[in-house]
Amino acid sequence: MTDPQHYSAYRETAPDLASAPPAALDPGLLAALAEAADALPDWAESLAPEDRLDGDLALDEAEFAALDALLRERFGADLGALRAGLGLDALAALTVGDLAELVRR
Repeated sequence: MTDPQHYSAYRETAPDLASAPPAALDPGLLAALAEAADALPDWAESLAPEDRLDGDLALDEAEFAALDALLRERFGADLGALRAGLGLDALAALTVGDLAELVRR
């Protein structure tokens, strides 16, 4: 399990993403989220950085796998590796803003 000292005092998230400033949501990221969730593009336009992937968007494992493949292809970002390093609380707290930071790297 991941060391909890690496997480923000305000919410658990990925260690490298916790101190990052809020980022504008990339249209490509929003498109990838809509595609992975099999949702209409309008759905993705309503997303906010603080929306949790698990709790708010209710992404299931198949959608996470599709999103991982899309982020690798379009951004070279490895969502699977990020998720593998997180504990249960941090996985539940992973947000759209965290993804935005991941794809900006």
